[in-house]
Amino acid sequence: MPPASSGRQAHRQVPPKGGLVGASRRSCIVALSLVGVGSACAIDLPISERIASVRPLAMRVEAIDFVPDPDRPPRSEALPVESIRAIPFIVDDQGPLTPERIEAELEPIWLACPMQPIQGLFACLSGQLPLALDEIEDCPPVDFSALDPSLGTELPAMPAPCRIPVGVGASTPAEPSMQVPLDFNFFLGGDLELTMIGHRTDGVSTERCAEALLGEQPVPFECLVAVQRASIGPDAEILRLAADAGLPIDQLGSLPPDDQIPEADRNTQVTGFRVVVSDEPVGRDDLLRVLEEQGTEVAAGDTLMARAGQTLVIETTSPEDDLQTYLISAEDGMYEERQENYRGDWYRTWGTLLSNDSDDPVSYNTWQMIPGEQDDIESDLPPDGRATLYFVQRDDRQGVSWFWFHVMVTP
Repeated sequence: MPPASSGRQAHRQVPPKGGLVGASRRSCIVALSLVGVGSACAIDLPISERIASVRPLAMRVEAIDFVPDPDRPPRSEALPVESIRAIPFIVDDQGPLTPERIEAELEPIWLACPMQPIQGLFACLSGQLPLALDEIEDCPPVDFSALDPSLGTELPAMPAPCRIPVGVGASTPAEPSMQVPLDFNFFLGGDLELTMIGHRTDGVSTERCAEALLGEQPVPFECLVAVQRASIGPDAEILRLAADAGLPIDQLGSLPPDDQIPEADRNTQVTGFRVVVSDEPVGRDDLLRVLEEQGTEVAAGDTLMARAGQTLVIETTSPEDDLQTYLISAEDGMYEERQENYRGDWYRTWGTLLSNDSDDPVSYNTWQMIPGEQDDIESDLPPDGRATLYFVQRDDRQGVSWFWFHVMVTP
């Protein structure tokens, strides 16, 4: 059986602009009692592919000012004054948490902070600590008068950090939205840092978690802190808009020709998930034939049936055409092209996965219905007879999507 990655190796030629502060190679989620939040990203939670309790796996940022194109995923990159929405993918051993559960159980609050181009995740907020939650003002609406060059040469700035208002319009605690503010860092190539603070159990409140995080105290195990980069750009388009508004951009970089300004970064999408339930292992040479002849299309949230000991052969598809070409700044005011790559991460609540990651538009994996590492080996069945598989597909910028399905396992 081939590994879950079917060929091309994803590699980063430029520093990545994103990911969650979470619990894998790509991310680190603060869900432990740690002495200082900064150490959270230096360690991995045990058995990162196994989901045993409430855990954020990804966060999707969408630009929401436009009618979506039904044939293309929504933009993950927005310009100043456009509006964005953050959609966290938070799961437990039963399935993804609904927005209602996130709001009622996690009670999250959200902060935004303008990142400098050289900063990594959590650097913007941590650079302002210590803070008290009640000292942080709400993110203000955009002041368009700040774009008037006759008022001076200084470019505008936003509060760092500010609290994203929820309960107003479409902005909710589970899926907050905000207008991208005007800030000098965005004209230099910076982005927006989004931080969610919540709690996993009733043993501690969100306010207590915020007090610990913002006061640079040990973060209780019951707390959840997720950090995501919201891309602001494309950078060349920001410079063009600033020049059109008469803002001073002489020191910010050169403008590429209009026909060389790339489109905004878009999220990824999972367009196909096929599964074969097999009594016997499927060899490499027979894999595609078996999937073609016996593969069943699975929709997100579906429930399949399998017996203990059987193997699920899985094929997942994301369009190769969705991988975008983008520009990065190079020497002498020039720009270089880069091509996105895919990166998939696999998680399970029970069972044994062949691989925990993949890197191709079409990737394969196997999921055996036998106890895996840290599962209860005294039983051949998962708790309540149900196991869940989660798949998170990213590109190497800010695009992300996800998929999941359940399996009822019988003796």
